[in-house]
Amino acid sequence: MARDGHIILVGMPGSGKTTAARGLGRALGRPVADLDEALAAQAQVTVADLLRRESEEAFRQREAAALDRILEGPPAVVATGGGTASFHQGMDKLLRAGTVVWLDVSVAALAERVLKDAADRPLLGDSRTDVERNLRTLAQARISTYARAHTRVDASGAPSQVVERIAAAVQSPWILEVGAAAGNRVTVHPGEPAGAADAIAALCQGAQVALVIDRAVSAWAAPLEAQLQARGLPTHAITVGGGERVKTPRVLGQLWTEFARLGLGRRDVVVAIGGGATTDLAGLAAATWQRGVRWIALPTTLLAMADASVGGKTAIDLPAGKNLVGAFHPAELVWCGLRALDTLPVRHHRGGLAEIAKIFLAFDADAWTLMMRDGKALRGRDPTATLRHLRAAIAWKAKVVAADPREMGGRDDPLARAKLNLGHTFGHAVEAARQFGLPHGEAVGLGLCAEAAWAQRHAGLAADDCTQVVSGLRELGLNTAWQPYATADTLQRSRADKKLRGGQLRLPVLVRVGNATLADVDRDVWQAQLTQAAASSAPGRM
Repeated sequence: MARDGHIILVGMPGSGKTTAARGLGRALGRPVADLDEALAAQAQVTVADLLRRESEEAFRQREAAALDRILEGPPAVVATGGGTASFHQGMDKLLRAGTVVWLDVSVAALAERVLKDAADRPLLGDSRTDVERNLRTLAQARISTYARAHTRVDASGAPSQVVERIAAAVQSPWILEVGAAAGNRVTVHPGEPAGAADAIAALCQGAQVALVIDRAVSAWAAPLEAQLQARGLPTHAITVGGGERVKTPRVLGQLWTEFARLGLGRRDVVVAIGGGATTDLAGLAAATWQRGVRWIALPTTLLAMADASVGGKTAIDLPAGKNLVGAFHPAELVWCGLRALDTLPVRHHRGGLAEIAKIFLAFDADAWTLMMRDGKALRGRDPTATLRHLRAAIAWKAKVVAADPREMGGRDDPLARAKLNLGHTFGHAVEAARQFGLPHGEAVGLGLCAEAAWAQRHAGLAADDCTQVVSGLRELGLNTAWQPYATADTLQRSRADKKLRGGQLRLPVLVRVGNATLADVDRDVWQAQLTQAAASSAPGRM
């Protein structure tokens, strides 16, 4: 996202451009250039007086000339006027001069701010009714211009929060090229999901875009839709419910019906915005529509960023079990906007940590050790620690998927993709037994503990390693008391796992921390042995 040149703030009157520019300048050690202040200094009167005494066209010409002088100067944080981008090719100039950030605020919040200094904004009126009406009219007229900005930032809240969001939005992303077998590219960016607009537009030129949006994150999706439209892409928003219960044949059929209504063709693109259930569902819809159309994933949960969106597994559930109907269909781009995690409930954040832990337990003892050192920070949602381990997990998953894209690797294959199912045989069974009312990450955490206990009793896992698994997951804030979940119903459902081969389960088995292998276990034996392990081991504690 970061570009050479200025950092330029655009947005409606009252969006806080001047305050944010000053704070950002201090934070980044950059000079600040305020366009309104430059105009006032040149004319020796306030901008409000200029607007009162000059025609708007005369003012806009004066403003454009002042903007040119600022943009010709050394790189700075630039606060523009509310209308600067909309007149005299203003946005074209800004986009060439640096990184343009759209400060987006609701009309209601803008009105509150504007009414506090109504004398400085003579064009907006002085009553709340007039101000809100005029702001709404202005917003409708200008949104297509603001949406051309390189990125968008939510400018509600305290000024310090806005500055922090802008600083994140203009940072360079971490990009991992993963190859066609795993998709093409995974991008992890510290800003909002809407920061993906340029990357999506580059992939989708000449196509129409179907946005499949988890209702819970519609606030992230709305500005992105405006940004894509501003880049000339026909977009169509389709909202679905969130969580595992959306992954059904009925909802999949509804997506197909919508695709047909939109006339979605083979050159067109599906963009999924939401958690792992949404990316699973939308990815399968893309895989099956007209025998496969391109798709892009914008995961908004830690679990989806670390695991569900990377690698091309797409699926829906059946009453008999989880992910029983699916396809391998990698996304062309996975864009992880970390600001989406700010609104993620604590329970789901910790569930995402379970998926990261699973990858390290299966493949990388050193990464597991480092994760345990950061356990408290991760449990407390420290963004630096989260980013560090998320990147490591994505890199591992991409490596494994590139080596074994369709999960055909054998027991002796060090990068067999099936090892990524560690904890999932028991975890998926728990989810199905609970009618998918338990978050997936929590179920995986329980599965990691249950399968470690089984491996200690029946596959030679050292007791110390088993203890590491349980204590480590507990340090991350996860429920490790798996025994109460080992009901007859759960264990019966584990027998119908999709990894079943000729009456045997192909199980990832933990040999030691950081090293999993694959083993074929008779499903009757598995059920009996896990029952014994549950009966003989003391429950874990939170």
